[in-house]
Amino acid sequence: MDSKVLIDECNKAGVKLKNSALASITPEERDIVIDYLKQQEQPAEGAKDQADQAAMAPQREPQKMRTIKAMTSRPQPSRATPKSKAEDDRPESEEEGRSSVAVEQDEEEPQTAAETEQAAEAETTAKESAETAEAASGPLKRKTEESPKPPEDEKTESEQVISRDDYVPAGGAPTSSIREMKPIGSPRSSKPQPKSKSKTALPSVAAPPAYKQPVIPKPKKKEEKAQKPEVRLTADILEQKSPLAAHLAQHTEQKKRDKDRDSIDEDSKQRRGSLSLVEARKQRREQRKEGRRGFAAEGGEQQEVVGRRPRRTKRKHDSSNIVHKTEAEVELPMTVRSLSEAMGRPAKTIMSILFKEFGEMVTINQIIEEETALAVAMELGVDLTFKKQKGAQELVEEIMEQEDAPEDLVTRPPIITVLGHVDHGKTTLVDTLRNSKVVEGEAGGITQHIAAYQIEYNDHKLTFVDTPGHAAFSEMRSRGANVTDMVVLVVAADDGVMPQTAESISHVKASGVPMVVAMNKIDLPDINEQKVLQDLTAQNVLPAEWGGETEVVRVSALKGTGLDNLLETLLLTAELHELKANPNRPAVGVCLEGFRDEGRGSVAWLIVQKGTLRIGDAVICGKSYGYIRAMYDDTDQQIEEAPPSMPVKVTGLDSVPGAGDHFVVVDDIEQARELAEERRHEGRTDTLSRHSGGPRTLEDILGSAREGAIQDLPLIIKADTPGSLEAIRSEIGKFEHPEVRVKILHEGIGGVNESDVYLATASDAIIIAFHVVAEDRATALATQEDVEIRRYSIIYEVVDDIRASLEGLLRPELVQEQTGRALVLQTFSISRFGKIAGCRVLNGTINRNDRVHLIRDQKILNQYPIASLKREKDDVKEVREGMECGILLSGFNDIKEGDLLEAFRINEVKRTLDSSS
Repeated sequence: MDSKVLIDECNKAGVKLKNSALASITPEERDIVIDYLKQQEQPAEGAKDQADQAAMAPQREPQKMRTIKAMTSRPQPSRATPKSKAEDDRPESEEEGRSSVAVEQDEEEPQTAAETEQAAEAETTAKESAETAEAASGPLKRKTEESPKPPEDEKTESEQVISRDDYVPAGGAPTSSIREMKPIGSPRSSKPQPKSKSKTALPSVAAPPAYKQPVIPKPKKKEEKAQKPEVRLTADILEQKSPLAAHLAQHTEQKKRDKDRDSIDEDSKQRRGSLSLVEARKQRREQRKEGRRGFAAEGGEQQEVVGRRPRRTKRKHDSSNIVHKTEAEVELPMTVRSLSEAMGRPAKTIMSILFKEFGEMVTINQIIEEETALAVAMELGVDLTFKKQKGAQELVEEIMEQEDAPEDLVTRPPIITVLGHVDHGKTTLVDTLRNSKVVEGEAGGITQHIAAYQIEYNDHKLTFVDTPGHAAFSEMRSRGANVTDMVVLVVAADDGVMPQTAESISHVKASGVPMVVAMNKIDLPDINEQKVLQDLTAQNVLPAEWGGETEVVRVSALKGTGLDNLLETLLLTAELHELKANPNRPAVGVCLEGFRDEGRGSVAWLIVQKGTLRIGDAVICGKSYGYIRAMYDDTDQQIEEAPPSMPVKVTGLDSVPGAGDHFVVVDDIEQARELAEERRHEGRTDTLSRHSGGPRTLEDILGSAREGAIQDLPLIIKADTPGSLEAIRSEIGKFEHPEVRVKILHEGIGGVNESDVYLATASDAIIIAFHVVAEDRATALATQEDVEIRRYSIIYEVVDDIRASLEGLLRPELVQEQTGRALVLQTFSISRFGKIAGCRVLNGTINRNDRVHLIRDQKILNQYPIASLKREKDDVKEVREGMECGILLSGFNDIKEGDLLEAFRINEVKRTLDSSS
């Protein structure tokens, strides 16, 4: 009971206490409180008995929440068990019910016989009613398993007050308990209070569930075994031979052999123990001999004999009848194994020859050189030939040189190249034939790119290739002459044969193609046709009207006069030469020009010579390769295929091909990639060797130090086409001077990018952009880094600016200019300055900044600068002719009367590349 509740009960009983758990009371007050508490418990117990009687009937009660009582605690389930056993079997826990706030009783009250009988009858009645309720309600369980309590006046041990320490909840033993508050005796009472022994509180354990013993299955009766069917032996079965007989016979024979071997082993063991070592050795030898004799007597069949296994002699093959090879063919690269298989000799023989003759220890899979293989073959008497594997270059050349069957050839349009001097009207002639105005789009009115067009005249197609006429585009003219079937040489009637005209004639003669001369500009008033014919004759081109083989057609490209005659002549010439090609073979042709387009990427201008080029073909063109993704004609219309003699623009190559490169359609793109990589490697090697100029010796270094370092002009060139790069490079190569040179750091196709600017920053180079522009970021970076980007559209300007830059790097030439002469009349010695010469100016003027030659006895002793120039006592800058002055020379103090002073100044004169060094 809680201390606060106990204090309240004490106050109700008339005992006034303080509100403290440690308040002390006297024994008399204690008895009063105990009597009061017992009176309060009687009505509660009576109500409980009535409830137990009512619970005897089996009925379902609604679930209720248990209320916590203040005075009494719920009895433990262990006390509610019926008293069916003797008093000795009563649980010990029934004697431990005490109140936490009550005073321990000194003596327990004895139980009477009537009380015992009454408690037994109550327990029996409760048990019977519980069994009846369980049988009637089935699964319903009653919570009233506690035994009914007797009346208050008949007390038993089970009715004693339960303390809070004795209560054990359903979840197990409590982890903590409320401290027991024991009353302290009154100081007036000297009687000592006995102390009770503390006992452990046992937890309440739930009743174990009903255990159902496992049912042991009864053993089944033994079933009778199935009887095998009786198989009767017939006469036929008995007559047949069973394989068992053979097995039994073999088994019997094996047992007999084992028995004989065991007996022999036992005998040998017995003998071995009694024989000496020498006798035992002799016995073993005899046994071996007997074994060999027995083996030979049976015709070579192996027998079970004691001794070693007989040796089997190997048959030696007679090698004298083997015919060795005298000729062999091996494919390169070869190994020792492949050489051995080709010559029909063992590999160890070849390896031994290599070791003896050459001192080389090789393995069977090691690659050997051709010379070594020839030496081995000569040693073995074999005539060895090598079969080289075809590389990518050989395969491409084989495709290009493949001959076509005559029945596969069909007539193709002629390819005509227009050559001539600059401004003689080549592009205007082609424009008039095409009804276009290409010349208006060319910078400066001159052609700077090679181009190809196809026109149709009288149901016949003709392909024209327009080439530049400027001297810088000699390579383009050479390519145009090599790719063509015939040449139209344009000569202006008012100008005659010019240097580029003569060069074009040489290209035509080198290519061996027919030529037709178009005398242009015949509409001009001041023309001289005879002069033109004479100039052509001087170049070994004899006109047909003068008895030669070259046709001369007079035309006017601007007005279209005589163009029909020119086309008729070209068609007739093509018909005479029977131009044919096979359209059903892999395409072969030439790249006239290449450039990079912003939307299409790498674009190549190709002209097909043999076969038909189609979209999707794998192409190798110089250092570029790829699949043809799109094709466009000369009018920029997309087409699917290009027959022979048709110029097309193609896209799909991995890089811009070089002008003049031949292209071939291949079956395997891997071959094209391999060949392109080889060509690129060779190109890089050539570029490095060209730029490096080879290793420098000590003499070269010392010579350049004596002569002065060579000034380099670093350039980065970006152009629109490889042909333009080629022309610029060719012009730059013409600038040769011992003191300056052009160093091309980088050249490429396309616009100027940031990497070009970074390279120019690191090397102080100038960027030349020909027909291209710089990117926005590159322009901003160039402004930030002070890099100069020069844009050009005409090749004249590029050449002139590069020339001017090179001449600016040349050291100026020093030229002495005489300004005057003075004669020394008298000398004056001054201690602070030295000897001063009093002179008279004979001619010219003497300036303060001039230098003078000291001439004595008609000999120039030396030259000295003027330290001081005075007239009387004033310093002056110059002294004119006929006047006198005083001159003090710097670094010379031995001037004499009669010496002649010749004044001069040094001028720097700009040098040119054409001037001598």
